[in-house]
Amino acid sequence: MPAFIPTSRFRISAFVSALFFALLIGLTITARSADKSETKPKVDYSAEMPRILPRSPEEALKSFKIHPDFEIQLVAAEPLVRDPVAMCFDARGRAYVVEMPEYNDANQEGYSSVKLLEDTDGDGRFDKSYPFLSGLTLPTAVFCYKGGVFVGAPPYVYYCKDTDGDRIADVREVVMTGFGRDKGDEGMINSFRWGLDNKIHFSTGIDGGDVTIAADENKKTYNTKGRGVILDPETRTIELTTGGGQHGMSLGNWNREFVCANSVPMQVLMYDDRYIARNPYLAPPAAPVSIAPGGKFTKLLRISQVEPWRILRSRIRAASERGDAEKGQPSGFFTAATGITVYRGDAWPAEYQGNIFVGEPANNLVYRAAPQPDGLSLVAPRADQDAEFLASTDIWFRPVQFENGPEGALYVLDMYRELIEGAPFIPEEVIKHLDPVGGQDKGRIYRIVPKGFQQPQSADLTKLSSQELVELLESDNGWTRDTAQRLLYERQDTSIAGDLKQLATGSTKPITRATALWSLQALKSLDSATLLKGLQDKEFQVRKQSLKIAEQYADANEIQQQMIALATDPSLEVQYQAAFSLGAFESLARNAALADLLERHAANQWIRMAVQSSLDQGTGEVFEILIKNTDALKEKQIEQFLVALAVQIGAQQEAANVKRVLAALEALPESNQKLAEILFRNLLSRASGVTKQVIAKSDSEHTAKLLKGMMQSAIAQATNDKAAVKGRVAAIPTLSIGLFDETQPVFEELLSVQQPLPVRQRAITALGLVNDDRVAELLIEAWPGLSPQLRMSAVETLFSRKPWLLSLLDAVKAGDINPGDIGPERVQLLKTNQDSTVKKLAESLFHNERLTGRSDVIKEYQASLKLKGDAANGKQVFKKSCSACHRLENVGVQLGADLKAIKDRGTDAVLLNILDPNREVKPQYVTYLLVTTQGRTITGLIKEENANSITIARADGTSDTVLRIDIDELISSRLSFMPEGLEKQINPQEMADLLAYLNSIK
Repeated sequence: MPAFIPTSRFRISAFVSALFFALLIGLTITARSADKSETKPKVDYSAEMPRILPRSPEEALKSFKIHPDFEIQLVAAEPLVRDPVAMCFDARGRAYVVEMPEYNDANQEGYSSVKLLEDTDGDGRFDKSYPFLSGLTLPTAVFCYKGGVFVGAPPYVYYCKDTDGDRIADVREVVMTGFGRDKGDEGMINSFRWGLDNKIHFSTGIDGGDVTIAADENKKTYNTKGRGVILDPETRTIELTTGGGQHGMSLGNWNREFVCANSVPMQVLMYDDRYIARNPYLAPPAAPVSIAPGGKFTKLLRISQVEPWRILRSRIRAASERGDAEKGQPSGFFTAATGITVYRGDAWPAEYQGNIFVGEPANNLVYRAAPQPDGLSLVAPRADQDAEFLASTDIWFRPVQFENGPEGALYVLDMYRELIEGAPFIPEEVIKHLDPVGGQDKGRIYRIVPKGFQQPQSADLTKLSSQELVELLESDNGWTRDTAQRLLYERQDTSIAGDLKQLATGSTKPITRATALWSLQALKSLDSATLLKGLQDKEFQVRKQSLKIAEQYADANEIQQQMIALATDPSLEVQYQAAFSLGAFESLARNAALADLLERHAANQWIRMAVQSSLDQGTGEVFEILIKNTDALKEKQIEQFLVALAVQIGAQQEAANVKRVLAALEALPESNQKLAEILFRNLLSRASGVTKQVIAKSDSEHTAKLLKGMMQSAIAQATNDKAAVKGRVAAIPTLSIGLFDETQPVFEELLSVQQPLPVRQRAITALGLVNDDRVAELLIEAWPGLSPQLRMSAVETLFSRKPWLLSLLDAVKAGDINPGDIGPERVQLLKTNQDSTVKKLAESLFHNERLTGRSDVIKEYQASLKLKGDAANGKQVFKKSCSACHRLENVGVQLGADLKAIKDRGTDAVLLNILDPNREVKPQYVTYLLVTTQGRTITGLIKEENANSITIARADGTSDTVLRIDIDELISSRLSFMPEGLEKQINPQEMADLLAYLNSIK
């Protein structure tokens, strides 16, 4: 169930939002209720749109083709359940099922619910259903705790409980509020999972939200955009961690986290960014890594017919835009990956444990992969070669989520819908023959078991003693272990600490030993001797988990020593964890261990990142160790790491570390003076006041020589027209460090029309880092000789500081700069600027720019839908007007969506979104204004964010990664990054050509 959890008037399915992905940056959801004058006349296609009717549960069961070793069983159907989208089992074996009948209903909300299902006769099939919780709006997730359940229904997370035994909740508490509710069409909170650490982990999808905890008197706000959440169910406190994906998140046996997103079927999260947050100067690589070899191009073995409406839509496009028949199939690839789940049960053969299952509701199937180690990551190739693990001929089969069950089976939640796509994406002449809410009174839950499976006798774990629960930690069934561990945590019964210690040190099963260690930690009953045995366990996964636990006990010297020893563990995974965990304390021995780790694994980006995450303290000592190792300095990655440390030390307010660096650079042999210059330059690149003061007071001749030589070298290299352009470009950023009195003539030379484009581009970008009012004069003077691309970059720079922006507007007023050189989206930002001077001046200069009320323009361009388009001409239109933000056929810059997905949109909707991008902006395409503590303003799209940094992609194709400690303000403009006013560049015939080209892309 990827982000199909919408709550605005028009709810769009993220099961297939990739299928209907945006045409251009900021492509928006278009309501079918748009002005009739904006749409072309519709043809009645009723003869070509036979309704495919739903099947009864019994008939649907016959439609499946499943792996020959398994069988699929129906365990619940309407009227017991409708539109199931999430599920969990309580300790008594009862199922709480989240229902979402509101999906695709634009007219009503507040009638979703949570049902409580029971199997009263023990045959494995539910026969009783109770309305546990009613009146919800678009609930998304559920998890059992202390006899009740946490329920995710954005913007809320509730805790609900039945206290009088009637199986209907009489307690409904708000635990958290502020989660995003369909700010576009993307994923919301989902997938509540129990972790080894005795916490509930869940995904925020991509909608995020500014979240507060109800019980927090201080009302601290957590920005969850792009993050995951870890909830302590007892204290009801949260921590933010690595996020990713849209709908679907699963934890493996060892707490490894997996996510998925529409056309990205499987990703593993490579780190917990709570570690990253310790060192605010670290900007890490993106955590989600795709592990499906074929990615979104993985061929799916669909067995259901292609729906008539899909075929019709393809034919309408082909006839109106290209004049020939559609040759490709409008299905068969991942467009709706959802509900990724790791199988952790014991009912299946052991070799299936750890297999990954992903639902593909648009193709009516379930995909299986078998992950394998790949260095520190994984690779998960297709597990079933000739047929999908599970597929149906019934096009109403919509597998949106999975659950591991008490008996070790895998449960499949089938929303059972006629239309899983968002209705607004379907052309009106097609949608009128469909029922957007067809199936909202239906829904099925299946379970998959091996052939010959015998239903075990059900057990009520709540009636077991704490001693008996400890024994259940030996189970091979992940659900049983999780539930027993959870009940132990709920009870906080320390009388069984001795039994847990015996398991932690004596069990023959590694996962049991690790679970017992975490349970002891949660009961505050873990002693050093037991933890030390865990750190020395024969199984690397237990050592890895023990390292995580040891971080909370790292004040003990014996624990520290063993943690340091694990930095040279035979397992690379343990070494990786050690690189993170050693950040829990600081010592000379620890610093040496981190430096040694880095030297041994310099080529591994994840190890380098993990080591730096632990170096909020000890940076100077590690720098000294590395730079003294002449052999290590031969490694390019070691040099890169030293550069990163130099930048960090320069930015930190620690004089002692700056002095260490200067002394280390002076001690370098003459043969390494080039490296000394590089490191010195980076020491100054983000220099704090303390760093500048230390350098100013230094009486070292070597430091003075470096300072003088750095600028001379940069100037010589940047201005050498006989040198390689790449080398010249690399030298230009250094110029921003020097005094502008000295560098201004150099910048003037680099901006001249005789210089190569990359040199001029980098010079404009580097000027943005120079805090001097004369920068604006320089750029405005150079304006007549700047190409359109360079003018775009110059606008980015001039917008970055208020005095420069005022100079730009004065130049427009004086006629030195044409108002048309300022893009419509920039005009929008100017007219909504918080500074009254800027706003007033912009309104006077751009008073003819009409940025809202697009009806007349849209009406005029309906002619484009009737004109025959020329794809070859359209390619040139794309290059001229769209390639600044999109890339097709190796042309352009990929800032926005993958335009190949255009085939799955109706052309009239595409046109409407091009001409009126601000109808309702998807969250990932909103323009943000980021103001740094140095006074710079950066505008663009948020492309990546984590605990420490935000990467902003700008309209000129460049990007900036800004550390959070350097951010003064981050403001959403609520406007699409795709500008209004594209019609000024494209006439109706060119628009027809552009649409033809976009639809011709294979």
